[in-house]
Amino acid sequence: MSARLCVIEGMGKEPVPDVPAVTRFAREVIGCNCPDEVFRHVEVQRGSSAVKACSADCELRIGGRLLIVVTSEPVTRLAPHLAEVVAEGKRARDERKFNRFRLVVQTGKPAEESEELFRAFESVPEKDERTHLHVLAKGEVPNFFSHAPHVD
Repeated sequence: MSARLCVIEGMGKEPVPDVPAVTRFAREVIGCNCPDEVFRHVEVQRGSSAVKACSADCELRIGGRLLIVVTSEPVTRLAPHLAEVVAEGKRARDERKFNRFRLVVQTGKPAEESEELFRAFESVPEKDERTHLHVLAKGEVPNFFSHAPHVD
């Protein structure tokens, strides 16, 4: 499978995305069933243009279908305004014509903290069947730039 790469905010020595890491993460960790051709166009940026209501580690845009925002914001700070975060992600998904929005929260204690977040997520009125929340251990979320060469 060949991949076309696009780095958002890659004006300096920003590394190129690690497409195999993005693909493995989307398929094996968060359960994306998208066909191979979707992974031919992968965009990764640090931070997020879709979600501003929480600090975002990165945003992944896969094949014009899947919008993923990864955050490490502490659950105690995220849970009270999760509805706003989800509303922003859903709005960005719809405006940009993506099929799915997935918010990935990486934490050091997923077993303990996921219950609080999922309870908050269940009460979000803006969510729909194309909006998903994933609470993962920090080790389950790769550095999407880690093995890629630098762009000069």
